[in-house]
Amino acid sequence: MPPDWSLDRAVASFRAFDVRAVALHREPSLEEIAGLRPIARHFRIVAVFGADTHTRGGGAILVVEGGVAGEDRERSLEDLCRRLHRLREFPVALRTPEDDTHHPAPYEVEMVRSSLPNVGYWHDADRGGQEYLEVAQRWMRGASFQPLTDVDLAGIRDALPRGAPGVVSCPPETSQAEVKEALARARGYFRA
Repeated sequence: MPPDWSLDRAVASFRAFDVRAVALHREPSLEEIAGLRPIARHFRIVAVFGADTHTRGGGAILVVEGGVAGEDRERSLEDLCRRLHRLREFPVALRTPEDDTHHPAPYEVEMVRSSLPNVGYWHDADRGGQEYLEVAQRWMRGASFQPLTDVDLAGIRDALPRGAPGVVSCPPETSQAEVKEALARARGYFRA
């Protein structure tokens, strides 16, 4: 979407693609939330990626980053658990980390889950593969992926629990034709 578009205009533009649910990859401001309310009957916001200040409730999954693992990885994992504990009233999912210097490693997903049963896992296929699906599949709350890359869409589809969202992710420079192609490929695996 053009950078000067408002968030509500950008979300509304997806109607042309017959999209009924969206994920917000940044946390909206209070003003943006007010702008989204009139179009909420057409779109379900399934996930919000960010820190929880404005977006509590509404049924959307709050997808959080684990953060950089400190020199004492165990201690920084404890800090992460304390941060996640403050969100215990909300549907929260810990996102696949961008690399192995960040939380969670595959084995840490299970450790966090054993301490905080309200925390699920959000699989980002651009960040992690099969090792995360094998460990965290039973706690998956959703997944995001770029259908036009070499991602195993069948594997993600099979790992997702019934009703969990599969979110098509496209970089900002993606053309309208590429968005249509990405949606068509995703729908071939995930029936809309």
